[in-house]
Amino acid sequence: MGKKQIRLPKSVLLKRTDNFEQASSSEPQTAEEFYDAAVNYDESGDRWFSSDLSKGIRFYHRAHVNYKQSLKLNPIMLDSLYNLPRLEFDVYNKYIKDDSVILEDLNNCAEALNDNGPGGLFQDISSLCNSFEASIEILQQSGNGNTLGWDFFYNTALCYSEYIEILCSDPSILVDMSPENLLVKATQRCIYMFDKVLNTMEEILVSVKDDGILNYESVASLCIESYRMFSCVYETLYDENLIGIFDSFMGQYLSKVDSVVLGLISNSLSDDILIPLKIAKLNERSSRQLDFDNFSNIWMSEGELNNNNEKRLTEASSIRSYLDKFETVGIKIPTTKKWFILTELNAKYKTIVDTLRTQIDHLTKIQNSENDLLSGQISLLCSIFIERADIDLERSTFEIQEAVNNCEILVNNSKNLLKNALIFSKKSGGIRESSSGKLARSKRQREAAMRLCLIERKSQEDWNKIIGEKYWQTELNALSDIEGYKQFFS
Repeated sequence: MGKKQIRLPKSVLLKRTDNFEQASSSEPQTAEEFYDAAVNYDESGDRWFSSDLSKGIRFYHRAHVNYKQSLKLNPIMLDSLYNLPRLEFDVYNKYIKDDSVILEDLNNCAEALNDNGPGGLFQDISSLCNSFEASIEILQQSGNGNTLGWDFFYNTALCYSEYIEILCSDPSILVDMSPENLLVKATQRCIYMFDKVLNTMEEILVSVKDDGILNYESVASLCIESYRMFSCVYETLYDENLIGIFDSFMGQYLSKVDSVVLGLISNSLSDDILIPLKIAKLNERSSRQLDFDNFSNIWMSEGELNNNNEKRLTEASSIRSYLDKFETVGIKIPTTKKWFILTELNAKYKTIVDTLRTQIDHLTKIQNSENDLLSGQISLLCSIFIERADIDLERSTFEIQEAVNNCEILVNNSKNLLKNALIFSKKSGGIRESSSGKLARSKRQREAAMRLCLIERKSQEDWNKIIGEKYWQTELNALSDIEGYKQFFS
């Protein structure tokens, strides 16, 4: 197997064999030849993905078929056991998790899209976790468990983190807190995988080599992902009893991560490493809070970060999660308290918008932003306009005097914010904008347009013209549980 590089493990690494050679034009016959062909297709998929999602998935499907064929011929081939679940998870992130990708719009991809049964290219997130676990089990049972590198466990942990996020989106997941609870089991398994990686990283940390700063960056990245997983879980826990249950099996690993982070902070690392780490820790601490004042105090405890836009974005997202943790299970927040929280959230978004608009103006002027930087900032700005519109529309429905007095103003604000989102969604993301970047802007455009159609009481015929007959149902369904829009579904 190729030499492993200690680097930022966020990227999902592709493994080649040491003796990899360019696949010949003849049909592969051996496990190694099928593997080599799979790697070629895999890399072709990566190259095409940015410009043509349809061609990308066709290559990914061919890679998947060849990885599986190599394992039929050699069931314990390490590199294929590594790359098969990695590829499946990569496709999940690029084509399923990304809600701007509409699979039905892909061209000539029926064979790939229909490969969605057990062991197929397209699987649900629970099955993907099982795919990683199957590779681990095969290698362990064959006596090759010690060949598994930290990157394999890291990829598995990321897959479990995604599964945890999906589980946490279902309020009923917390009803039965037996040891067989899916969230409990997934969290325990995710911690096991992260801990395996951290043990390796700690060894690197205490034996600093010439590339020490890169090693520290890898450790920081692992700690950030661990904190994100913790935050996702704790953001759903709405009482002390639930927090205590999860603390009982999460606390030890959390303390271990905290200890490693203290070591990182004491090493005078660059802000590029330390600031995201500190933000992730703030998010983890705040996610545990049941009292909003305590929640707010945590976010204000790192004064040097208060002008950091990433910190503002994470804090704003966590405020919305704070509200959701109670409301999704029917715990009502007093209207006056919620008015205050939403007003504060709106103010934070206003500050973020000002910074983003300045960044977008700068990137537009230089006209050579790398990859999707400009496109990503435009999509983010559109999302914030939409979120602010949702906030103002929800506040307009409150039955308190301040809301009643300002109802018309709030509704008009909401419409104007959605119009701003529409305007910006149509801006070019630059000459290097990827297909994914264009799709994301189109998605923001549909989200804003659907909301505006509801507020302005437009007809279904208008929806067909403005949003598209095959698109508006998806957007409409997404709004049915958002507070400000429930009035349009009654």
